[in-house]
Amino acid sequence: MPKAGPKQARVEPIREAEDPNLPVVGWHVIDETDPQNEIAVSQHDTEADAIRAAEEYEQREQ
Repeated sequence: MPKAGPKQARVEPIREAEDPNLPVVGWHVIDETDPQNEIAVSQHDTEADAIRAAEEYEQREQ
């Protein structure tokens, strides 16, 4: 069961493989409100767009 309280989101880079030396090809917004059930809620081309989306996601009604 998700924990009560405000939503929490983070931004993570998307790479073609798990290698941190590869270039970033996009950005995910991850809902981390329930650490046992983290889910990607959106994908973006730029980090700035992903950050804005994460902030908006956190502000939405539950």
